[in-house]
Amino acid sequence: MRKTNLLLLLTILILGLTGCGNKNNTPVSQKDVISPLADVCNYFPKELVENAINKPIVKTEVPTLDSKNCFYYTSYSETYNQGDKPGGTYLVVVYDDIYFNNDRINNEKNGNTYTKDENISMDNYVVRTHSGAIWEVVLILGQDKYLRIYSIQNAITGEELIEIGARFAEKIQSGK
Repeated sequence: MRKTNLLLLLTILILGLTGCGNKNNTPVSQKDVISPLADVCNYFPKELVENAINKPIVKTEVPTLDSKNCFYYTSYSETYNQGDKPGGTYLVVVYDDIYFNNDRINNEKNGNTYTKDENISMDNYVVRTHSGAIWEVVLILGQDKYLRIYSIQNAITGEELIEIGARFAEKIQSGK
């Protein structure tokens, strides 16, 4: 009986140390775990955006394969931009775990300011141009991860960006 218990314990210890089932022998705690937030279009459905801004979203799109962002179009046409290519005005939501800090440095050098908005229930930045216009809302997720929300070609207003940020913060904090 003792020999069997010892053998079982030794087997468990060996499997644990060698990373049983872990083909690259990297401990699970050291692997990059992708957040469900990185699947932006699925985590934040268009209906959530529509309810925040009281405007229809006519199309959602992940711009490239394995992209961590989503385009929410407020207008879309196959002949957009004088027939050059399909497109329209849209809101971009980016799950950012790479570029935020460098972008912030460059933006501040160009006169943009980063402030917080108390209407958003989690740590955030509201980015304003030198003239005071809101052009981006950033939700701070922690551990150098951010959710960036901005408008392309005036798809929505700065106030609507803040409202979307507030709704996204509520969803994130609800854990759903």
